[in-house]
Amino acid sequence: MRVTQNYSINSLLRQVNYTRERINVYQRNLATGKRINQISDDPEKIETVIRYRRMLTLNQRFEQNIDNALDFMYFTSQILDDSANVIARLKELAVQGGDSIGPDEWNAFVEQYDEMLDKLVQLANSKFKDRYLFGGVNVNKAPFILSPDRSRVDTNPDGVSGALKVELGNGKVDAYNVSGQEAFLSSVNVFEVVIKVRDAFKNQDAQQINQLLPQLDAALDQILQENAKLGAKINRFRLLRQQYDSEDLRIQEFLSKIEDTDLAQTVVDLQMEQTALETALRALAQTVNISLVDFIR
Repeated sequence: MRVTQNYSINSLLRQVNYTRERINVYQRNLATGKRINQISDDPEKIETVIRYRRMLTLNQRFEQNIDNALDFMYFTSQILDDSANVIARLKELAVQGGDSIGPDEWNAFVEQYDEMLDKLVQLANSKFKDRYLFGGVNVNKAPFILSPDRSRVDTNPDGVSGALKVELGNGKVDAYNVSGQEAFLSSVNVFEVVIKVRDAFKNQDAQQINQLLPQLDAALDQILQENAKLGAKINRFRLLRQQYDSEDLRIQEFLSKIEDTDLAQTVVDLQMEQTALETALRALAQTVNISLVDFIR
């Protein structure tokens, strides 16, 4: 049966359109570096790609949570270090004062204690990104208030305890703060101890100073222990962050095998399709010319 010229032309037009579509696909794959850019590119594998991309997006959210918590904890640890140094310095002064100081030196020690008390309260009221480190769940109000005469340190009436928590994974939540209650008030009220020693200097009572030395040791130990616990938590968070990094890498490698473009092969395929398009266009031109000549005849 003789094939009509209309059929030949339509067949060539279909071939031209199909080839152009393939060229567009190859050009898009080269531009994006991906061979799966839409569902129609590979319906069987797109579901897997979407699932793993969602996993990466979820991981990124948890990773950001961990990074933010780590920044908060790093700064908290530094402030606890500084607070421990203040207590250690106060103990040195207490040891000196408890041994022997001249009559004119008592006031100098009192002044140093007042200065260090101010500094200690300032440290306890440290903020990170507009949140008080040691306010517990009450992050918007200063946790500690030093009275004008430095006779006492009051706490925020709303409290200085409670855990700030962060989501680290599906169903996994953990606290990342050290509350003011834990650091400065738990076993020992650090501020009261400092004020007691300062007042002993005011009273020029060397015996009382010596008796208070164990309380200074306890205050120092309390802060150091809280910092040690925080350090252990920092290590756990860092380990979890590394695990997420490793998982992301595995997922990305898996996705790469599925959806990444084979650049060399795609270039070859593109060149073949371009050659096929040129051939189809020449054949179409010849067929149209022949048809036109037949029409004239």
